[in-house]
Amino acid sequence: MIGTFLVEATTPVAVTGEQAVTNLWKALIGAFGHIWTDIIGGNMPNVVNFFATYWVFLLGVIIGLFLIAFKMFEKLMPSR
Repeated sequence: MIGTFLVEATTPVAVTGEQAVTNLWKALIGAFGHIWTDIIGGNMPNVVNFFATYWVFLLGVIIGLFLIAFKMFEKLMPSR
């Protein structure tokens, strides 16, 4: 069984920087789409209360995510 598994194993496919960024954006857009669907689906009072309570922490997280994404783009861009 282990021998069969090792024989049938395929080599991993290399992912380019462009594909990684594309996959990242697709995942982010999909996640925000699901979140937005939940908000429209009737959870708006809960969401408003959550943001009103924890806006200071959420602002830091959002800014941090933007900075991380910016650094990723900066590393993938060719140097001048």
